Amino acid sequence: MTGDDVAATTMFGEFVDSEFSNILALAIAALGDRDDALDVAQETMARTFDRWDDVSTMDRPGAWARRVALNLVTDSLRRRTRRHRLESRLRAQPPIADAESDTDAWDRHFWAEVVALPDRQRDVVLLHYVDDLAVADIALVLDVPEGTIKSDLSRTRASLRAAIEGSTS
Repeated sequence: MTGDDVAATTMFGEFVDSEFSNILALAIAALGDRDDALDVAQETMARTFDRWDDVSTMDRPGAWARRVALNLVTDSLRRRTRRHRLESRLRAQPPIADAESDTDAWDRHFWAEVVALPDRQRDVVLLHYVDDLAVADIALVLDVPEGTIKSDLSRTRASLRAAIEGSTS
């Protein structure tokens, strides 16, 4: 291992230390399952490592990694949807839900609404409210204008508000 390899490995380790927990939080919020979220976060880091020579030279390598994570979340949600459809066809009747508190039911309903949003709107909500990124940073991650992010946030808030209010009336 050369000195450059050691330096790159050290830089990547520092990157993982600073970004892994944020990427994991995004994935948990989107997927609602810690194991699936860990898979996404770890795969994100593996892909980042594979391209570290290029990613490390970027102004914001964390933005690149978040984009990878959000793409992996989208893939995971699509797989989950296909799996649920298959399971529904295989079962004669839907599963009986366990008793849960009103708060748990509301949280589950809210996050189900978030996951059901169009991909970019879902990503904007996750990056803004879970990863606590500013509009400018979200625009950088998603490679869209800041005005589009502001519009998406506004539209999404209204959509989520209507969905939640509609379910409680």
